Formats: sequence, C-alpha cells, structure tokens
Amino acid sequence: MIYLAFFVLLFTLLRMLVAAFNFFTRKWQGESAVSQPRVSVLIPARNEEKNIGTLLNDLLQQDYPDFEIWVYDDASEDATPDIVREASVKDARVKIIKGEALPPGWLGKNHACYQLSKKATGEYFLFLDADVRVGKRMVKEALAHMQKYDLKLLSVFPQQEMHSLAEKLVVPVMNWILVSLLPLRLTRLSPWPSLSAANGQCMLFDAQVYRYENFHSCLRNEKVEDIAIFRYMKGLNYRAETLLGTGQIRCRMYRSYGEAINGFSRSVFAFFGESRLLAFLFGLITALGFVPVYLGLPATFLVLYFAMVVLLRVFVSLASRQNIVQNILLAPLQQLTFLLLLLRAGVLQSQKATLWKGRNVDKIS
Repeated sequence: MIYLAFFVLLFTLLRMLVAAFNFFTRKWQGESAVSQPRVSVLIPARNEEKNIGTLLNDLLQQDYPDFEIWVYDDASEDATPDIVREASVKDARVKIIKGEALPPGWLGKNHACYQLSKKATGEYFLFLDADVRVGKRMVKEALAHMQKYDLKLLSVFPQQEMHSLAEKLVVPVMNWILVSLLPLRLTRLSPWPSLSAANGQCMLFDAQVYRYENFHSCLRNEKVEDIAIFRYMKGLNYRAETLLGTGQIRCRMYRSYGEAINGFSRSVFAFFGESRLLAFLFGLITALGFVPVYLGLPATFLVLYFAMVVLLRVFVSLASRQNIVQNILLAPLQQLTFLLLLLRAGVLQSQKATLWKGRNVDKIS
C-alpha cells in the first residue's frame, strides 16, 4: 500500500508540473508572418445552420490580404447550403461544394476534407470546424508561428465556451486530461509519434506537403483523424506542433450533457493511444488515488496530495482559459463524468454504435 501511495503522489506531482509547463509556455511564438501567401480556409459542414454564418462572418473580417473560403456541404438537411450561398453572393471569396454520396470505406469528415483539398488553390490549407469562432488576427498569427518554426502542420485547441452546467461538467474533462499528461511543446520538439496531439477543429497545413501525402485520403477510415494525421506526419519526419488557443480561436462544442458525452465518447480513448486499459486505469487512479495515500501514509501526505490536485486544476484552468474556482468546485462531478464517459465510450465501441453527425463511425461500408 505504501508503494502504491507514493506512486499516486509522484503521478499527481508529474501531472501538476506538466500542466504548469503548458501554462507558462502557451504563448504563440510569432505575431506577423514573414510572407503572406494565399491561404485556403476549408470547412466541412453538415447541418451547421446555427454556426456557419457566424464563422463566415468572422473569416471575412480577417486581417489578412489573400485567402479563399471553401465550404463542403455534406448532405445537410437544414439551411446550411442556403446560408453559404447567400454569403458567396455577397463575397466572391466564399465558395460552396455540394457534397456527393459517401463512398465505401470513408468516414464523412475525412471525405469532406479531402474533397475540399482538391478545390483549394492556396499555399496553406486551414481546416476549420463550422462551430468555431475566430479573431481577426487568427490566420496571420497562426501562419507566423508556422513560418517561424518551419512547420508543416499547426493544430490549435480552441478556447472552449461553456454556458450550461452540463457543459461545465463535461467539456473541461478533455483539457484536464490533455494539459496534464502531455507537455505540448514536445509535439514539436520530440520526434516520437507517441508524443502527439491534435484538434481537428483547427489544423493548418503546408499545402505542398498535404497535396503530396493526401492525409485525409490515407487515413480515410480513422474516426479520430486529427491525432492519427499528426502521428502519421511525425512518423514521416514532418515538423508539426499543437498549441492551446490563447483567444485567437474559440468554440462552443456542445449544448447538453448527453450531446457532450456522446461527442467525446468518439475520441476519449485516443488520448490514451486507443488503450482502454490505460484510460480506465487513469480514471481509477485519479478518482480513488486518495485512498492508498490515506491508508498507507501519515495525514500530512494526504494534505499534500489534495494540494497538488487543486494546483493541477488551477494550472489546467489557466492554460485553457477556463474559470478556476468553477473547475475546482465542480471537480468531483467532473471526475464522475469522466468515469461515465469512459463507460459510455467502451459500451458504444463494443457494440460498434458510436455516432457522429448522425452517422455510425464504427461501421464503415
């Protein structure tokens, strides 16, 4: 029991230090691009009438001189294509692609991104999800960071907007995992594919590399395509990096508890290398780690343990631009939510019933 207690303490300390490192190094390195080549902004959209107009408005106000916007209408059943067409009439930089039937062996988003890449004319491809919001300098600052470090891919985790209690219980869980387990600077500095992270909501590619490798086509059946692409690129020795957004990009991903649980169940195991065992062990250690510390060590160590847990939450919240007090007070319920999320993901994958945008991503025809 004593050895287990010390393991829990060391593991918690390391996570706290990683979260602190990510907070102190989160600033983007570069404010103005050396050159301003053409950028193709590529947006896969399926039933996004609530979001697509707002994103297009954000993009058309970019402080950047040369860009085009392509939207792929992926069989939307709402007003998404009408909103995009209306925007294209007002501004010729906006263009729409009418989606085709999903071919066998493809997942929907991967196919949409690949089709978008075939139309794009830019020297850089910026893939954005339709539910994000971007600041006026987003393209310029992202491109500056790409050029400064000669990256072939830059991915950014948006700042998450949360309004309901349900969102505040689920959405912070992903940053709590990512920011405390992976020093994000190592995504660029380390050659190991295992030290990879990415967010498909925002991925900026060197277009020449993308056209040569056709990443979404190569990984057409990957349901967590963003992390798979990042690992694939590192395996090919391309320079890539993932950063936390510091206000340039934000997103309100989900609006209900059930929607968030179902959404994250698609990708939660990817944070642990698709290992369910590691994911469940992480869940048990973080939920019940205080037990061996309480049983095996003096009370002082229990106080130390909870102090580190609180500081870990503080650094994760700071790095993610989330409410510190809120995350600390809701920590027990967020922890319970994480366990429920793991159970939900495990059941859905066992039954091959994981849904995304109305499609089963566990069953590919």
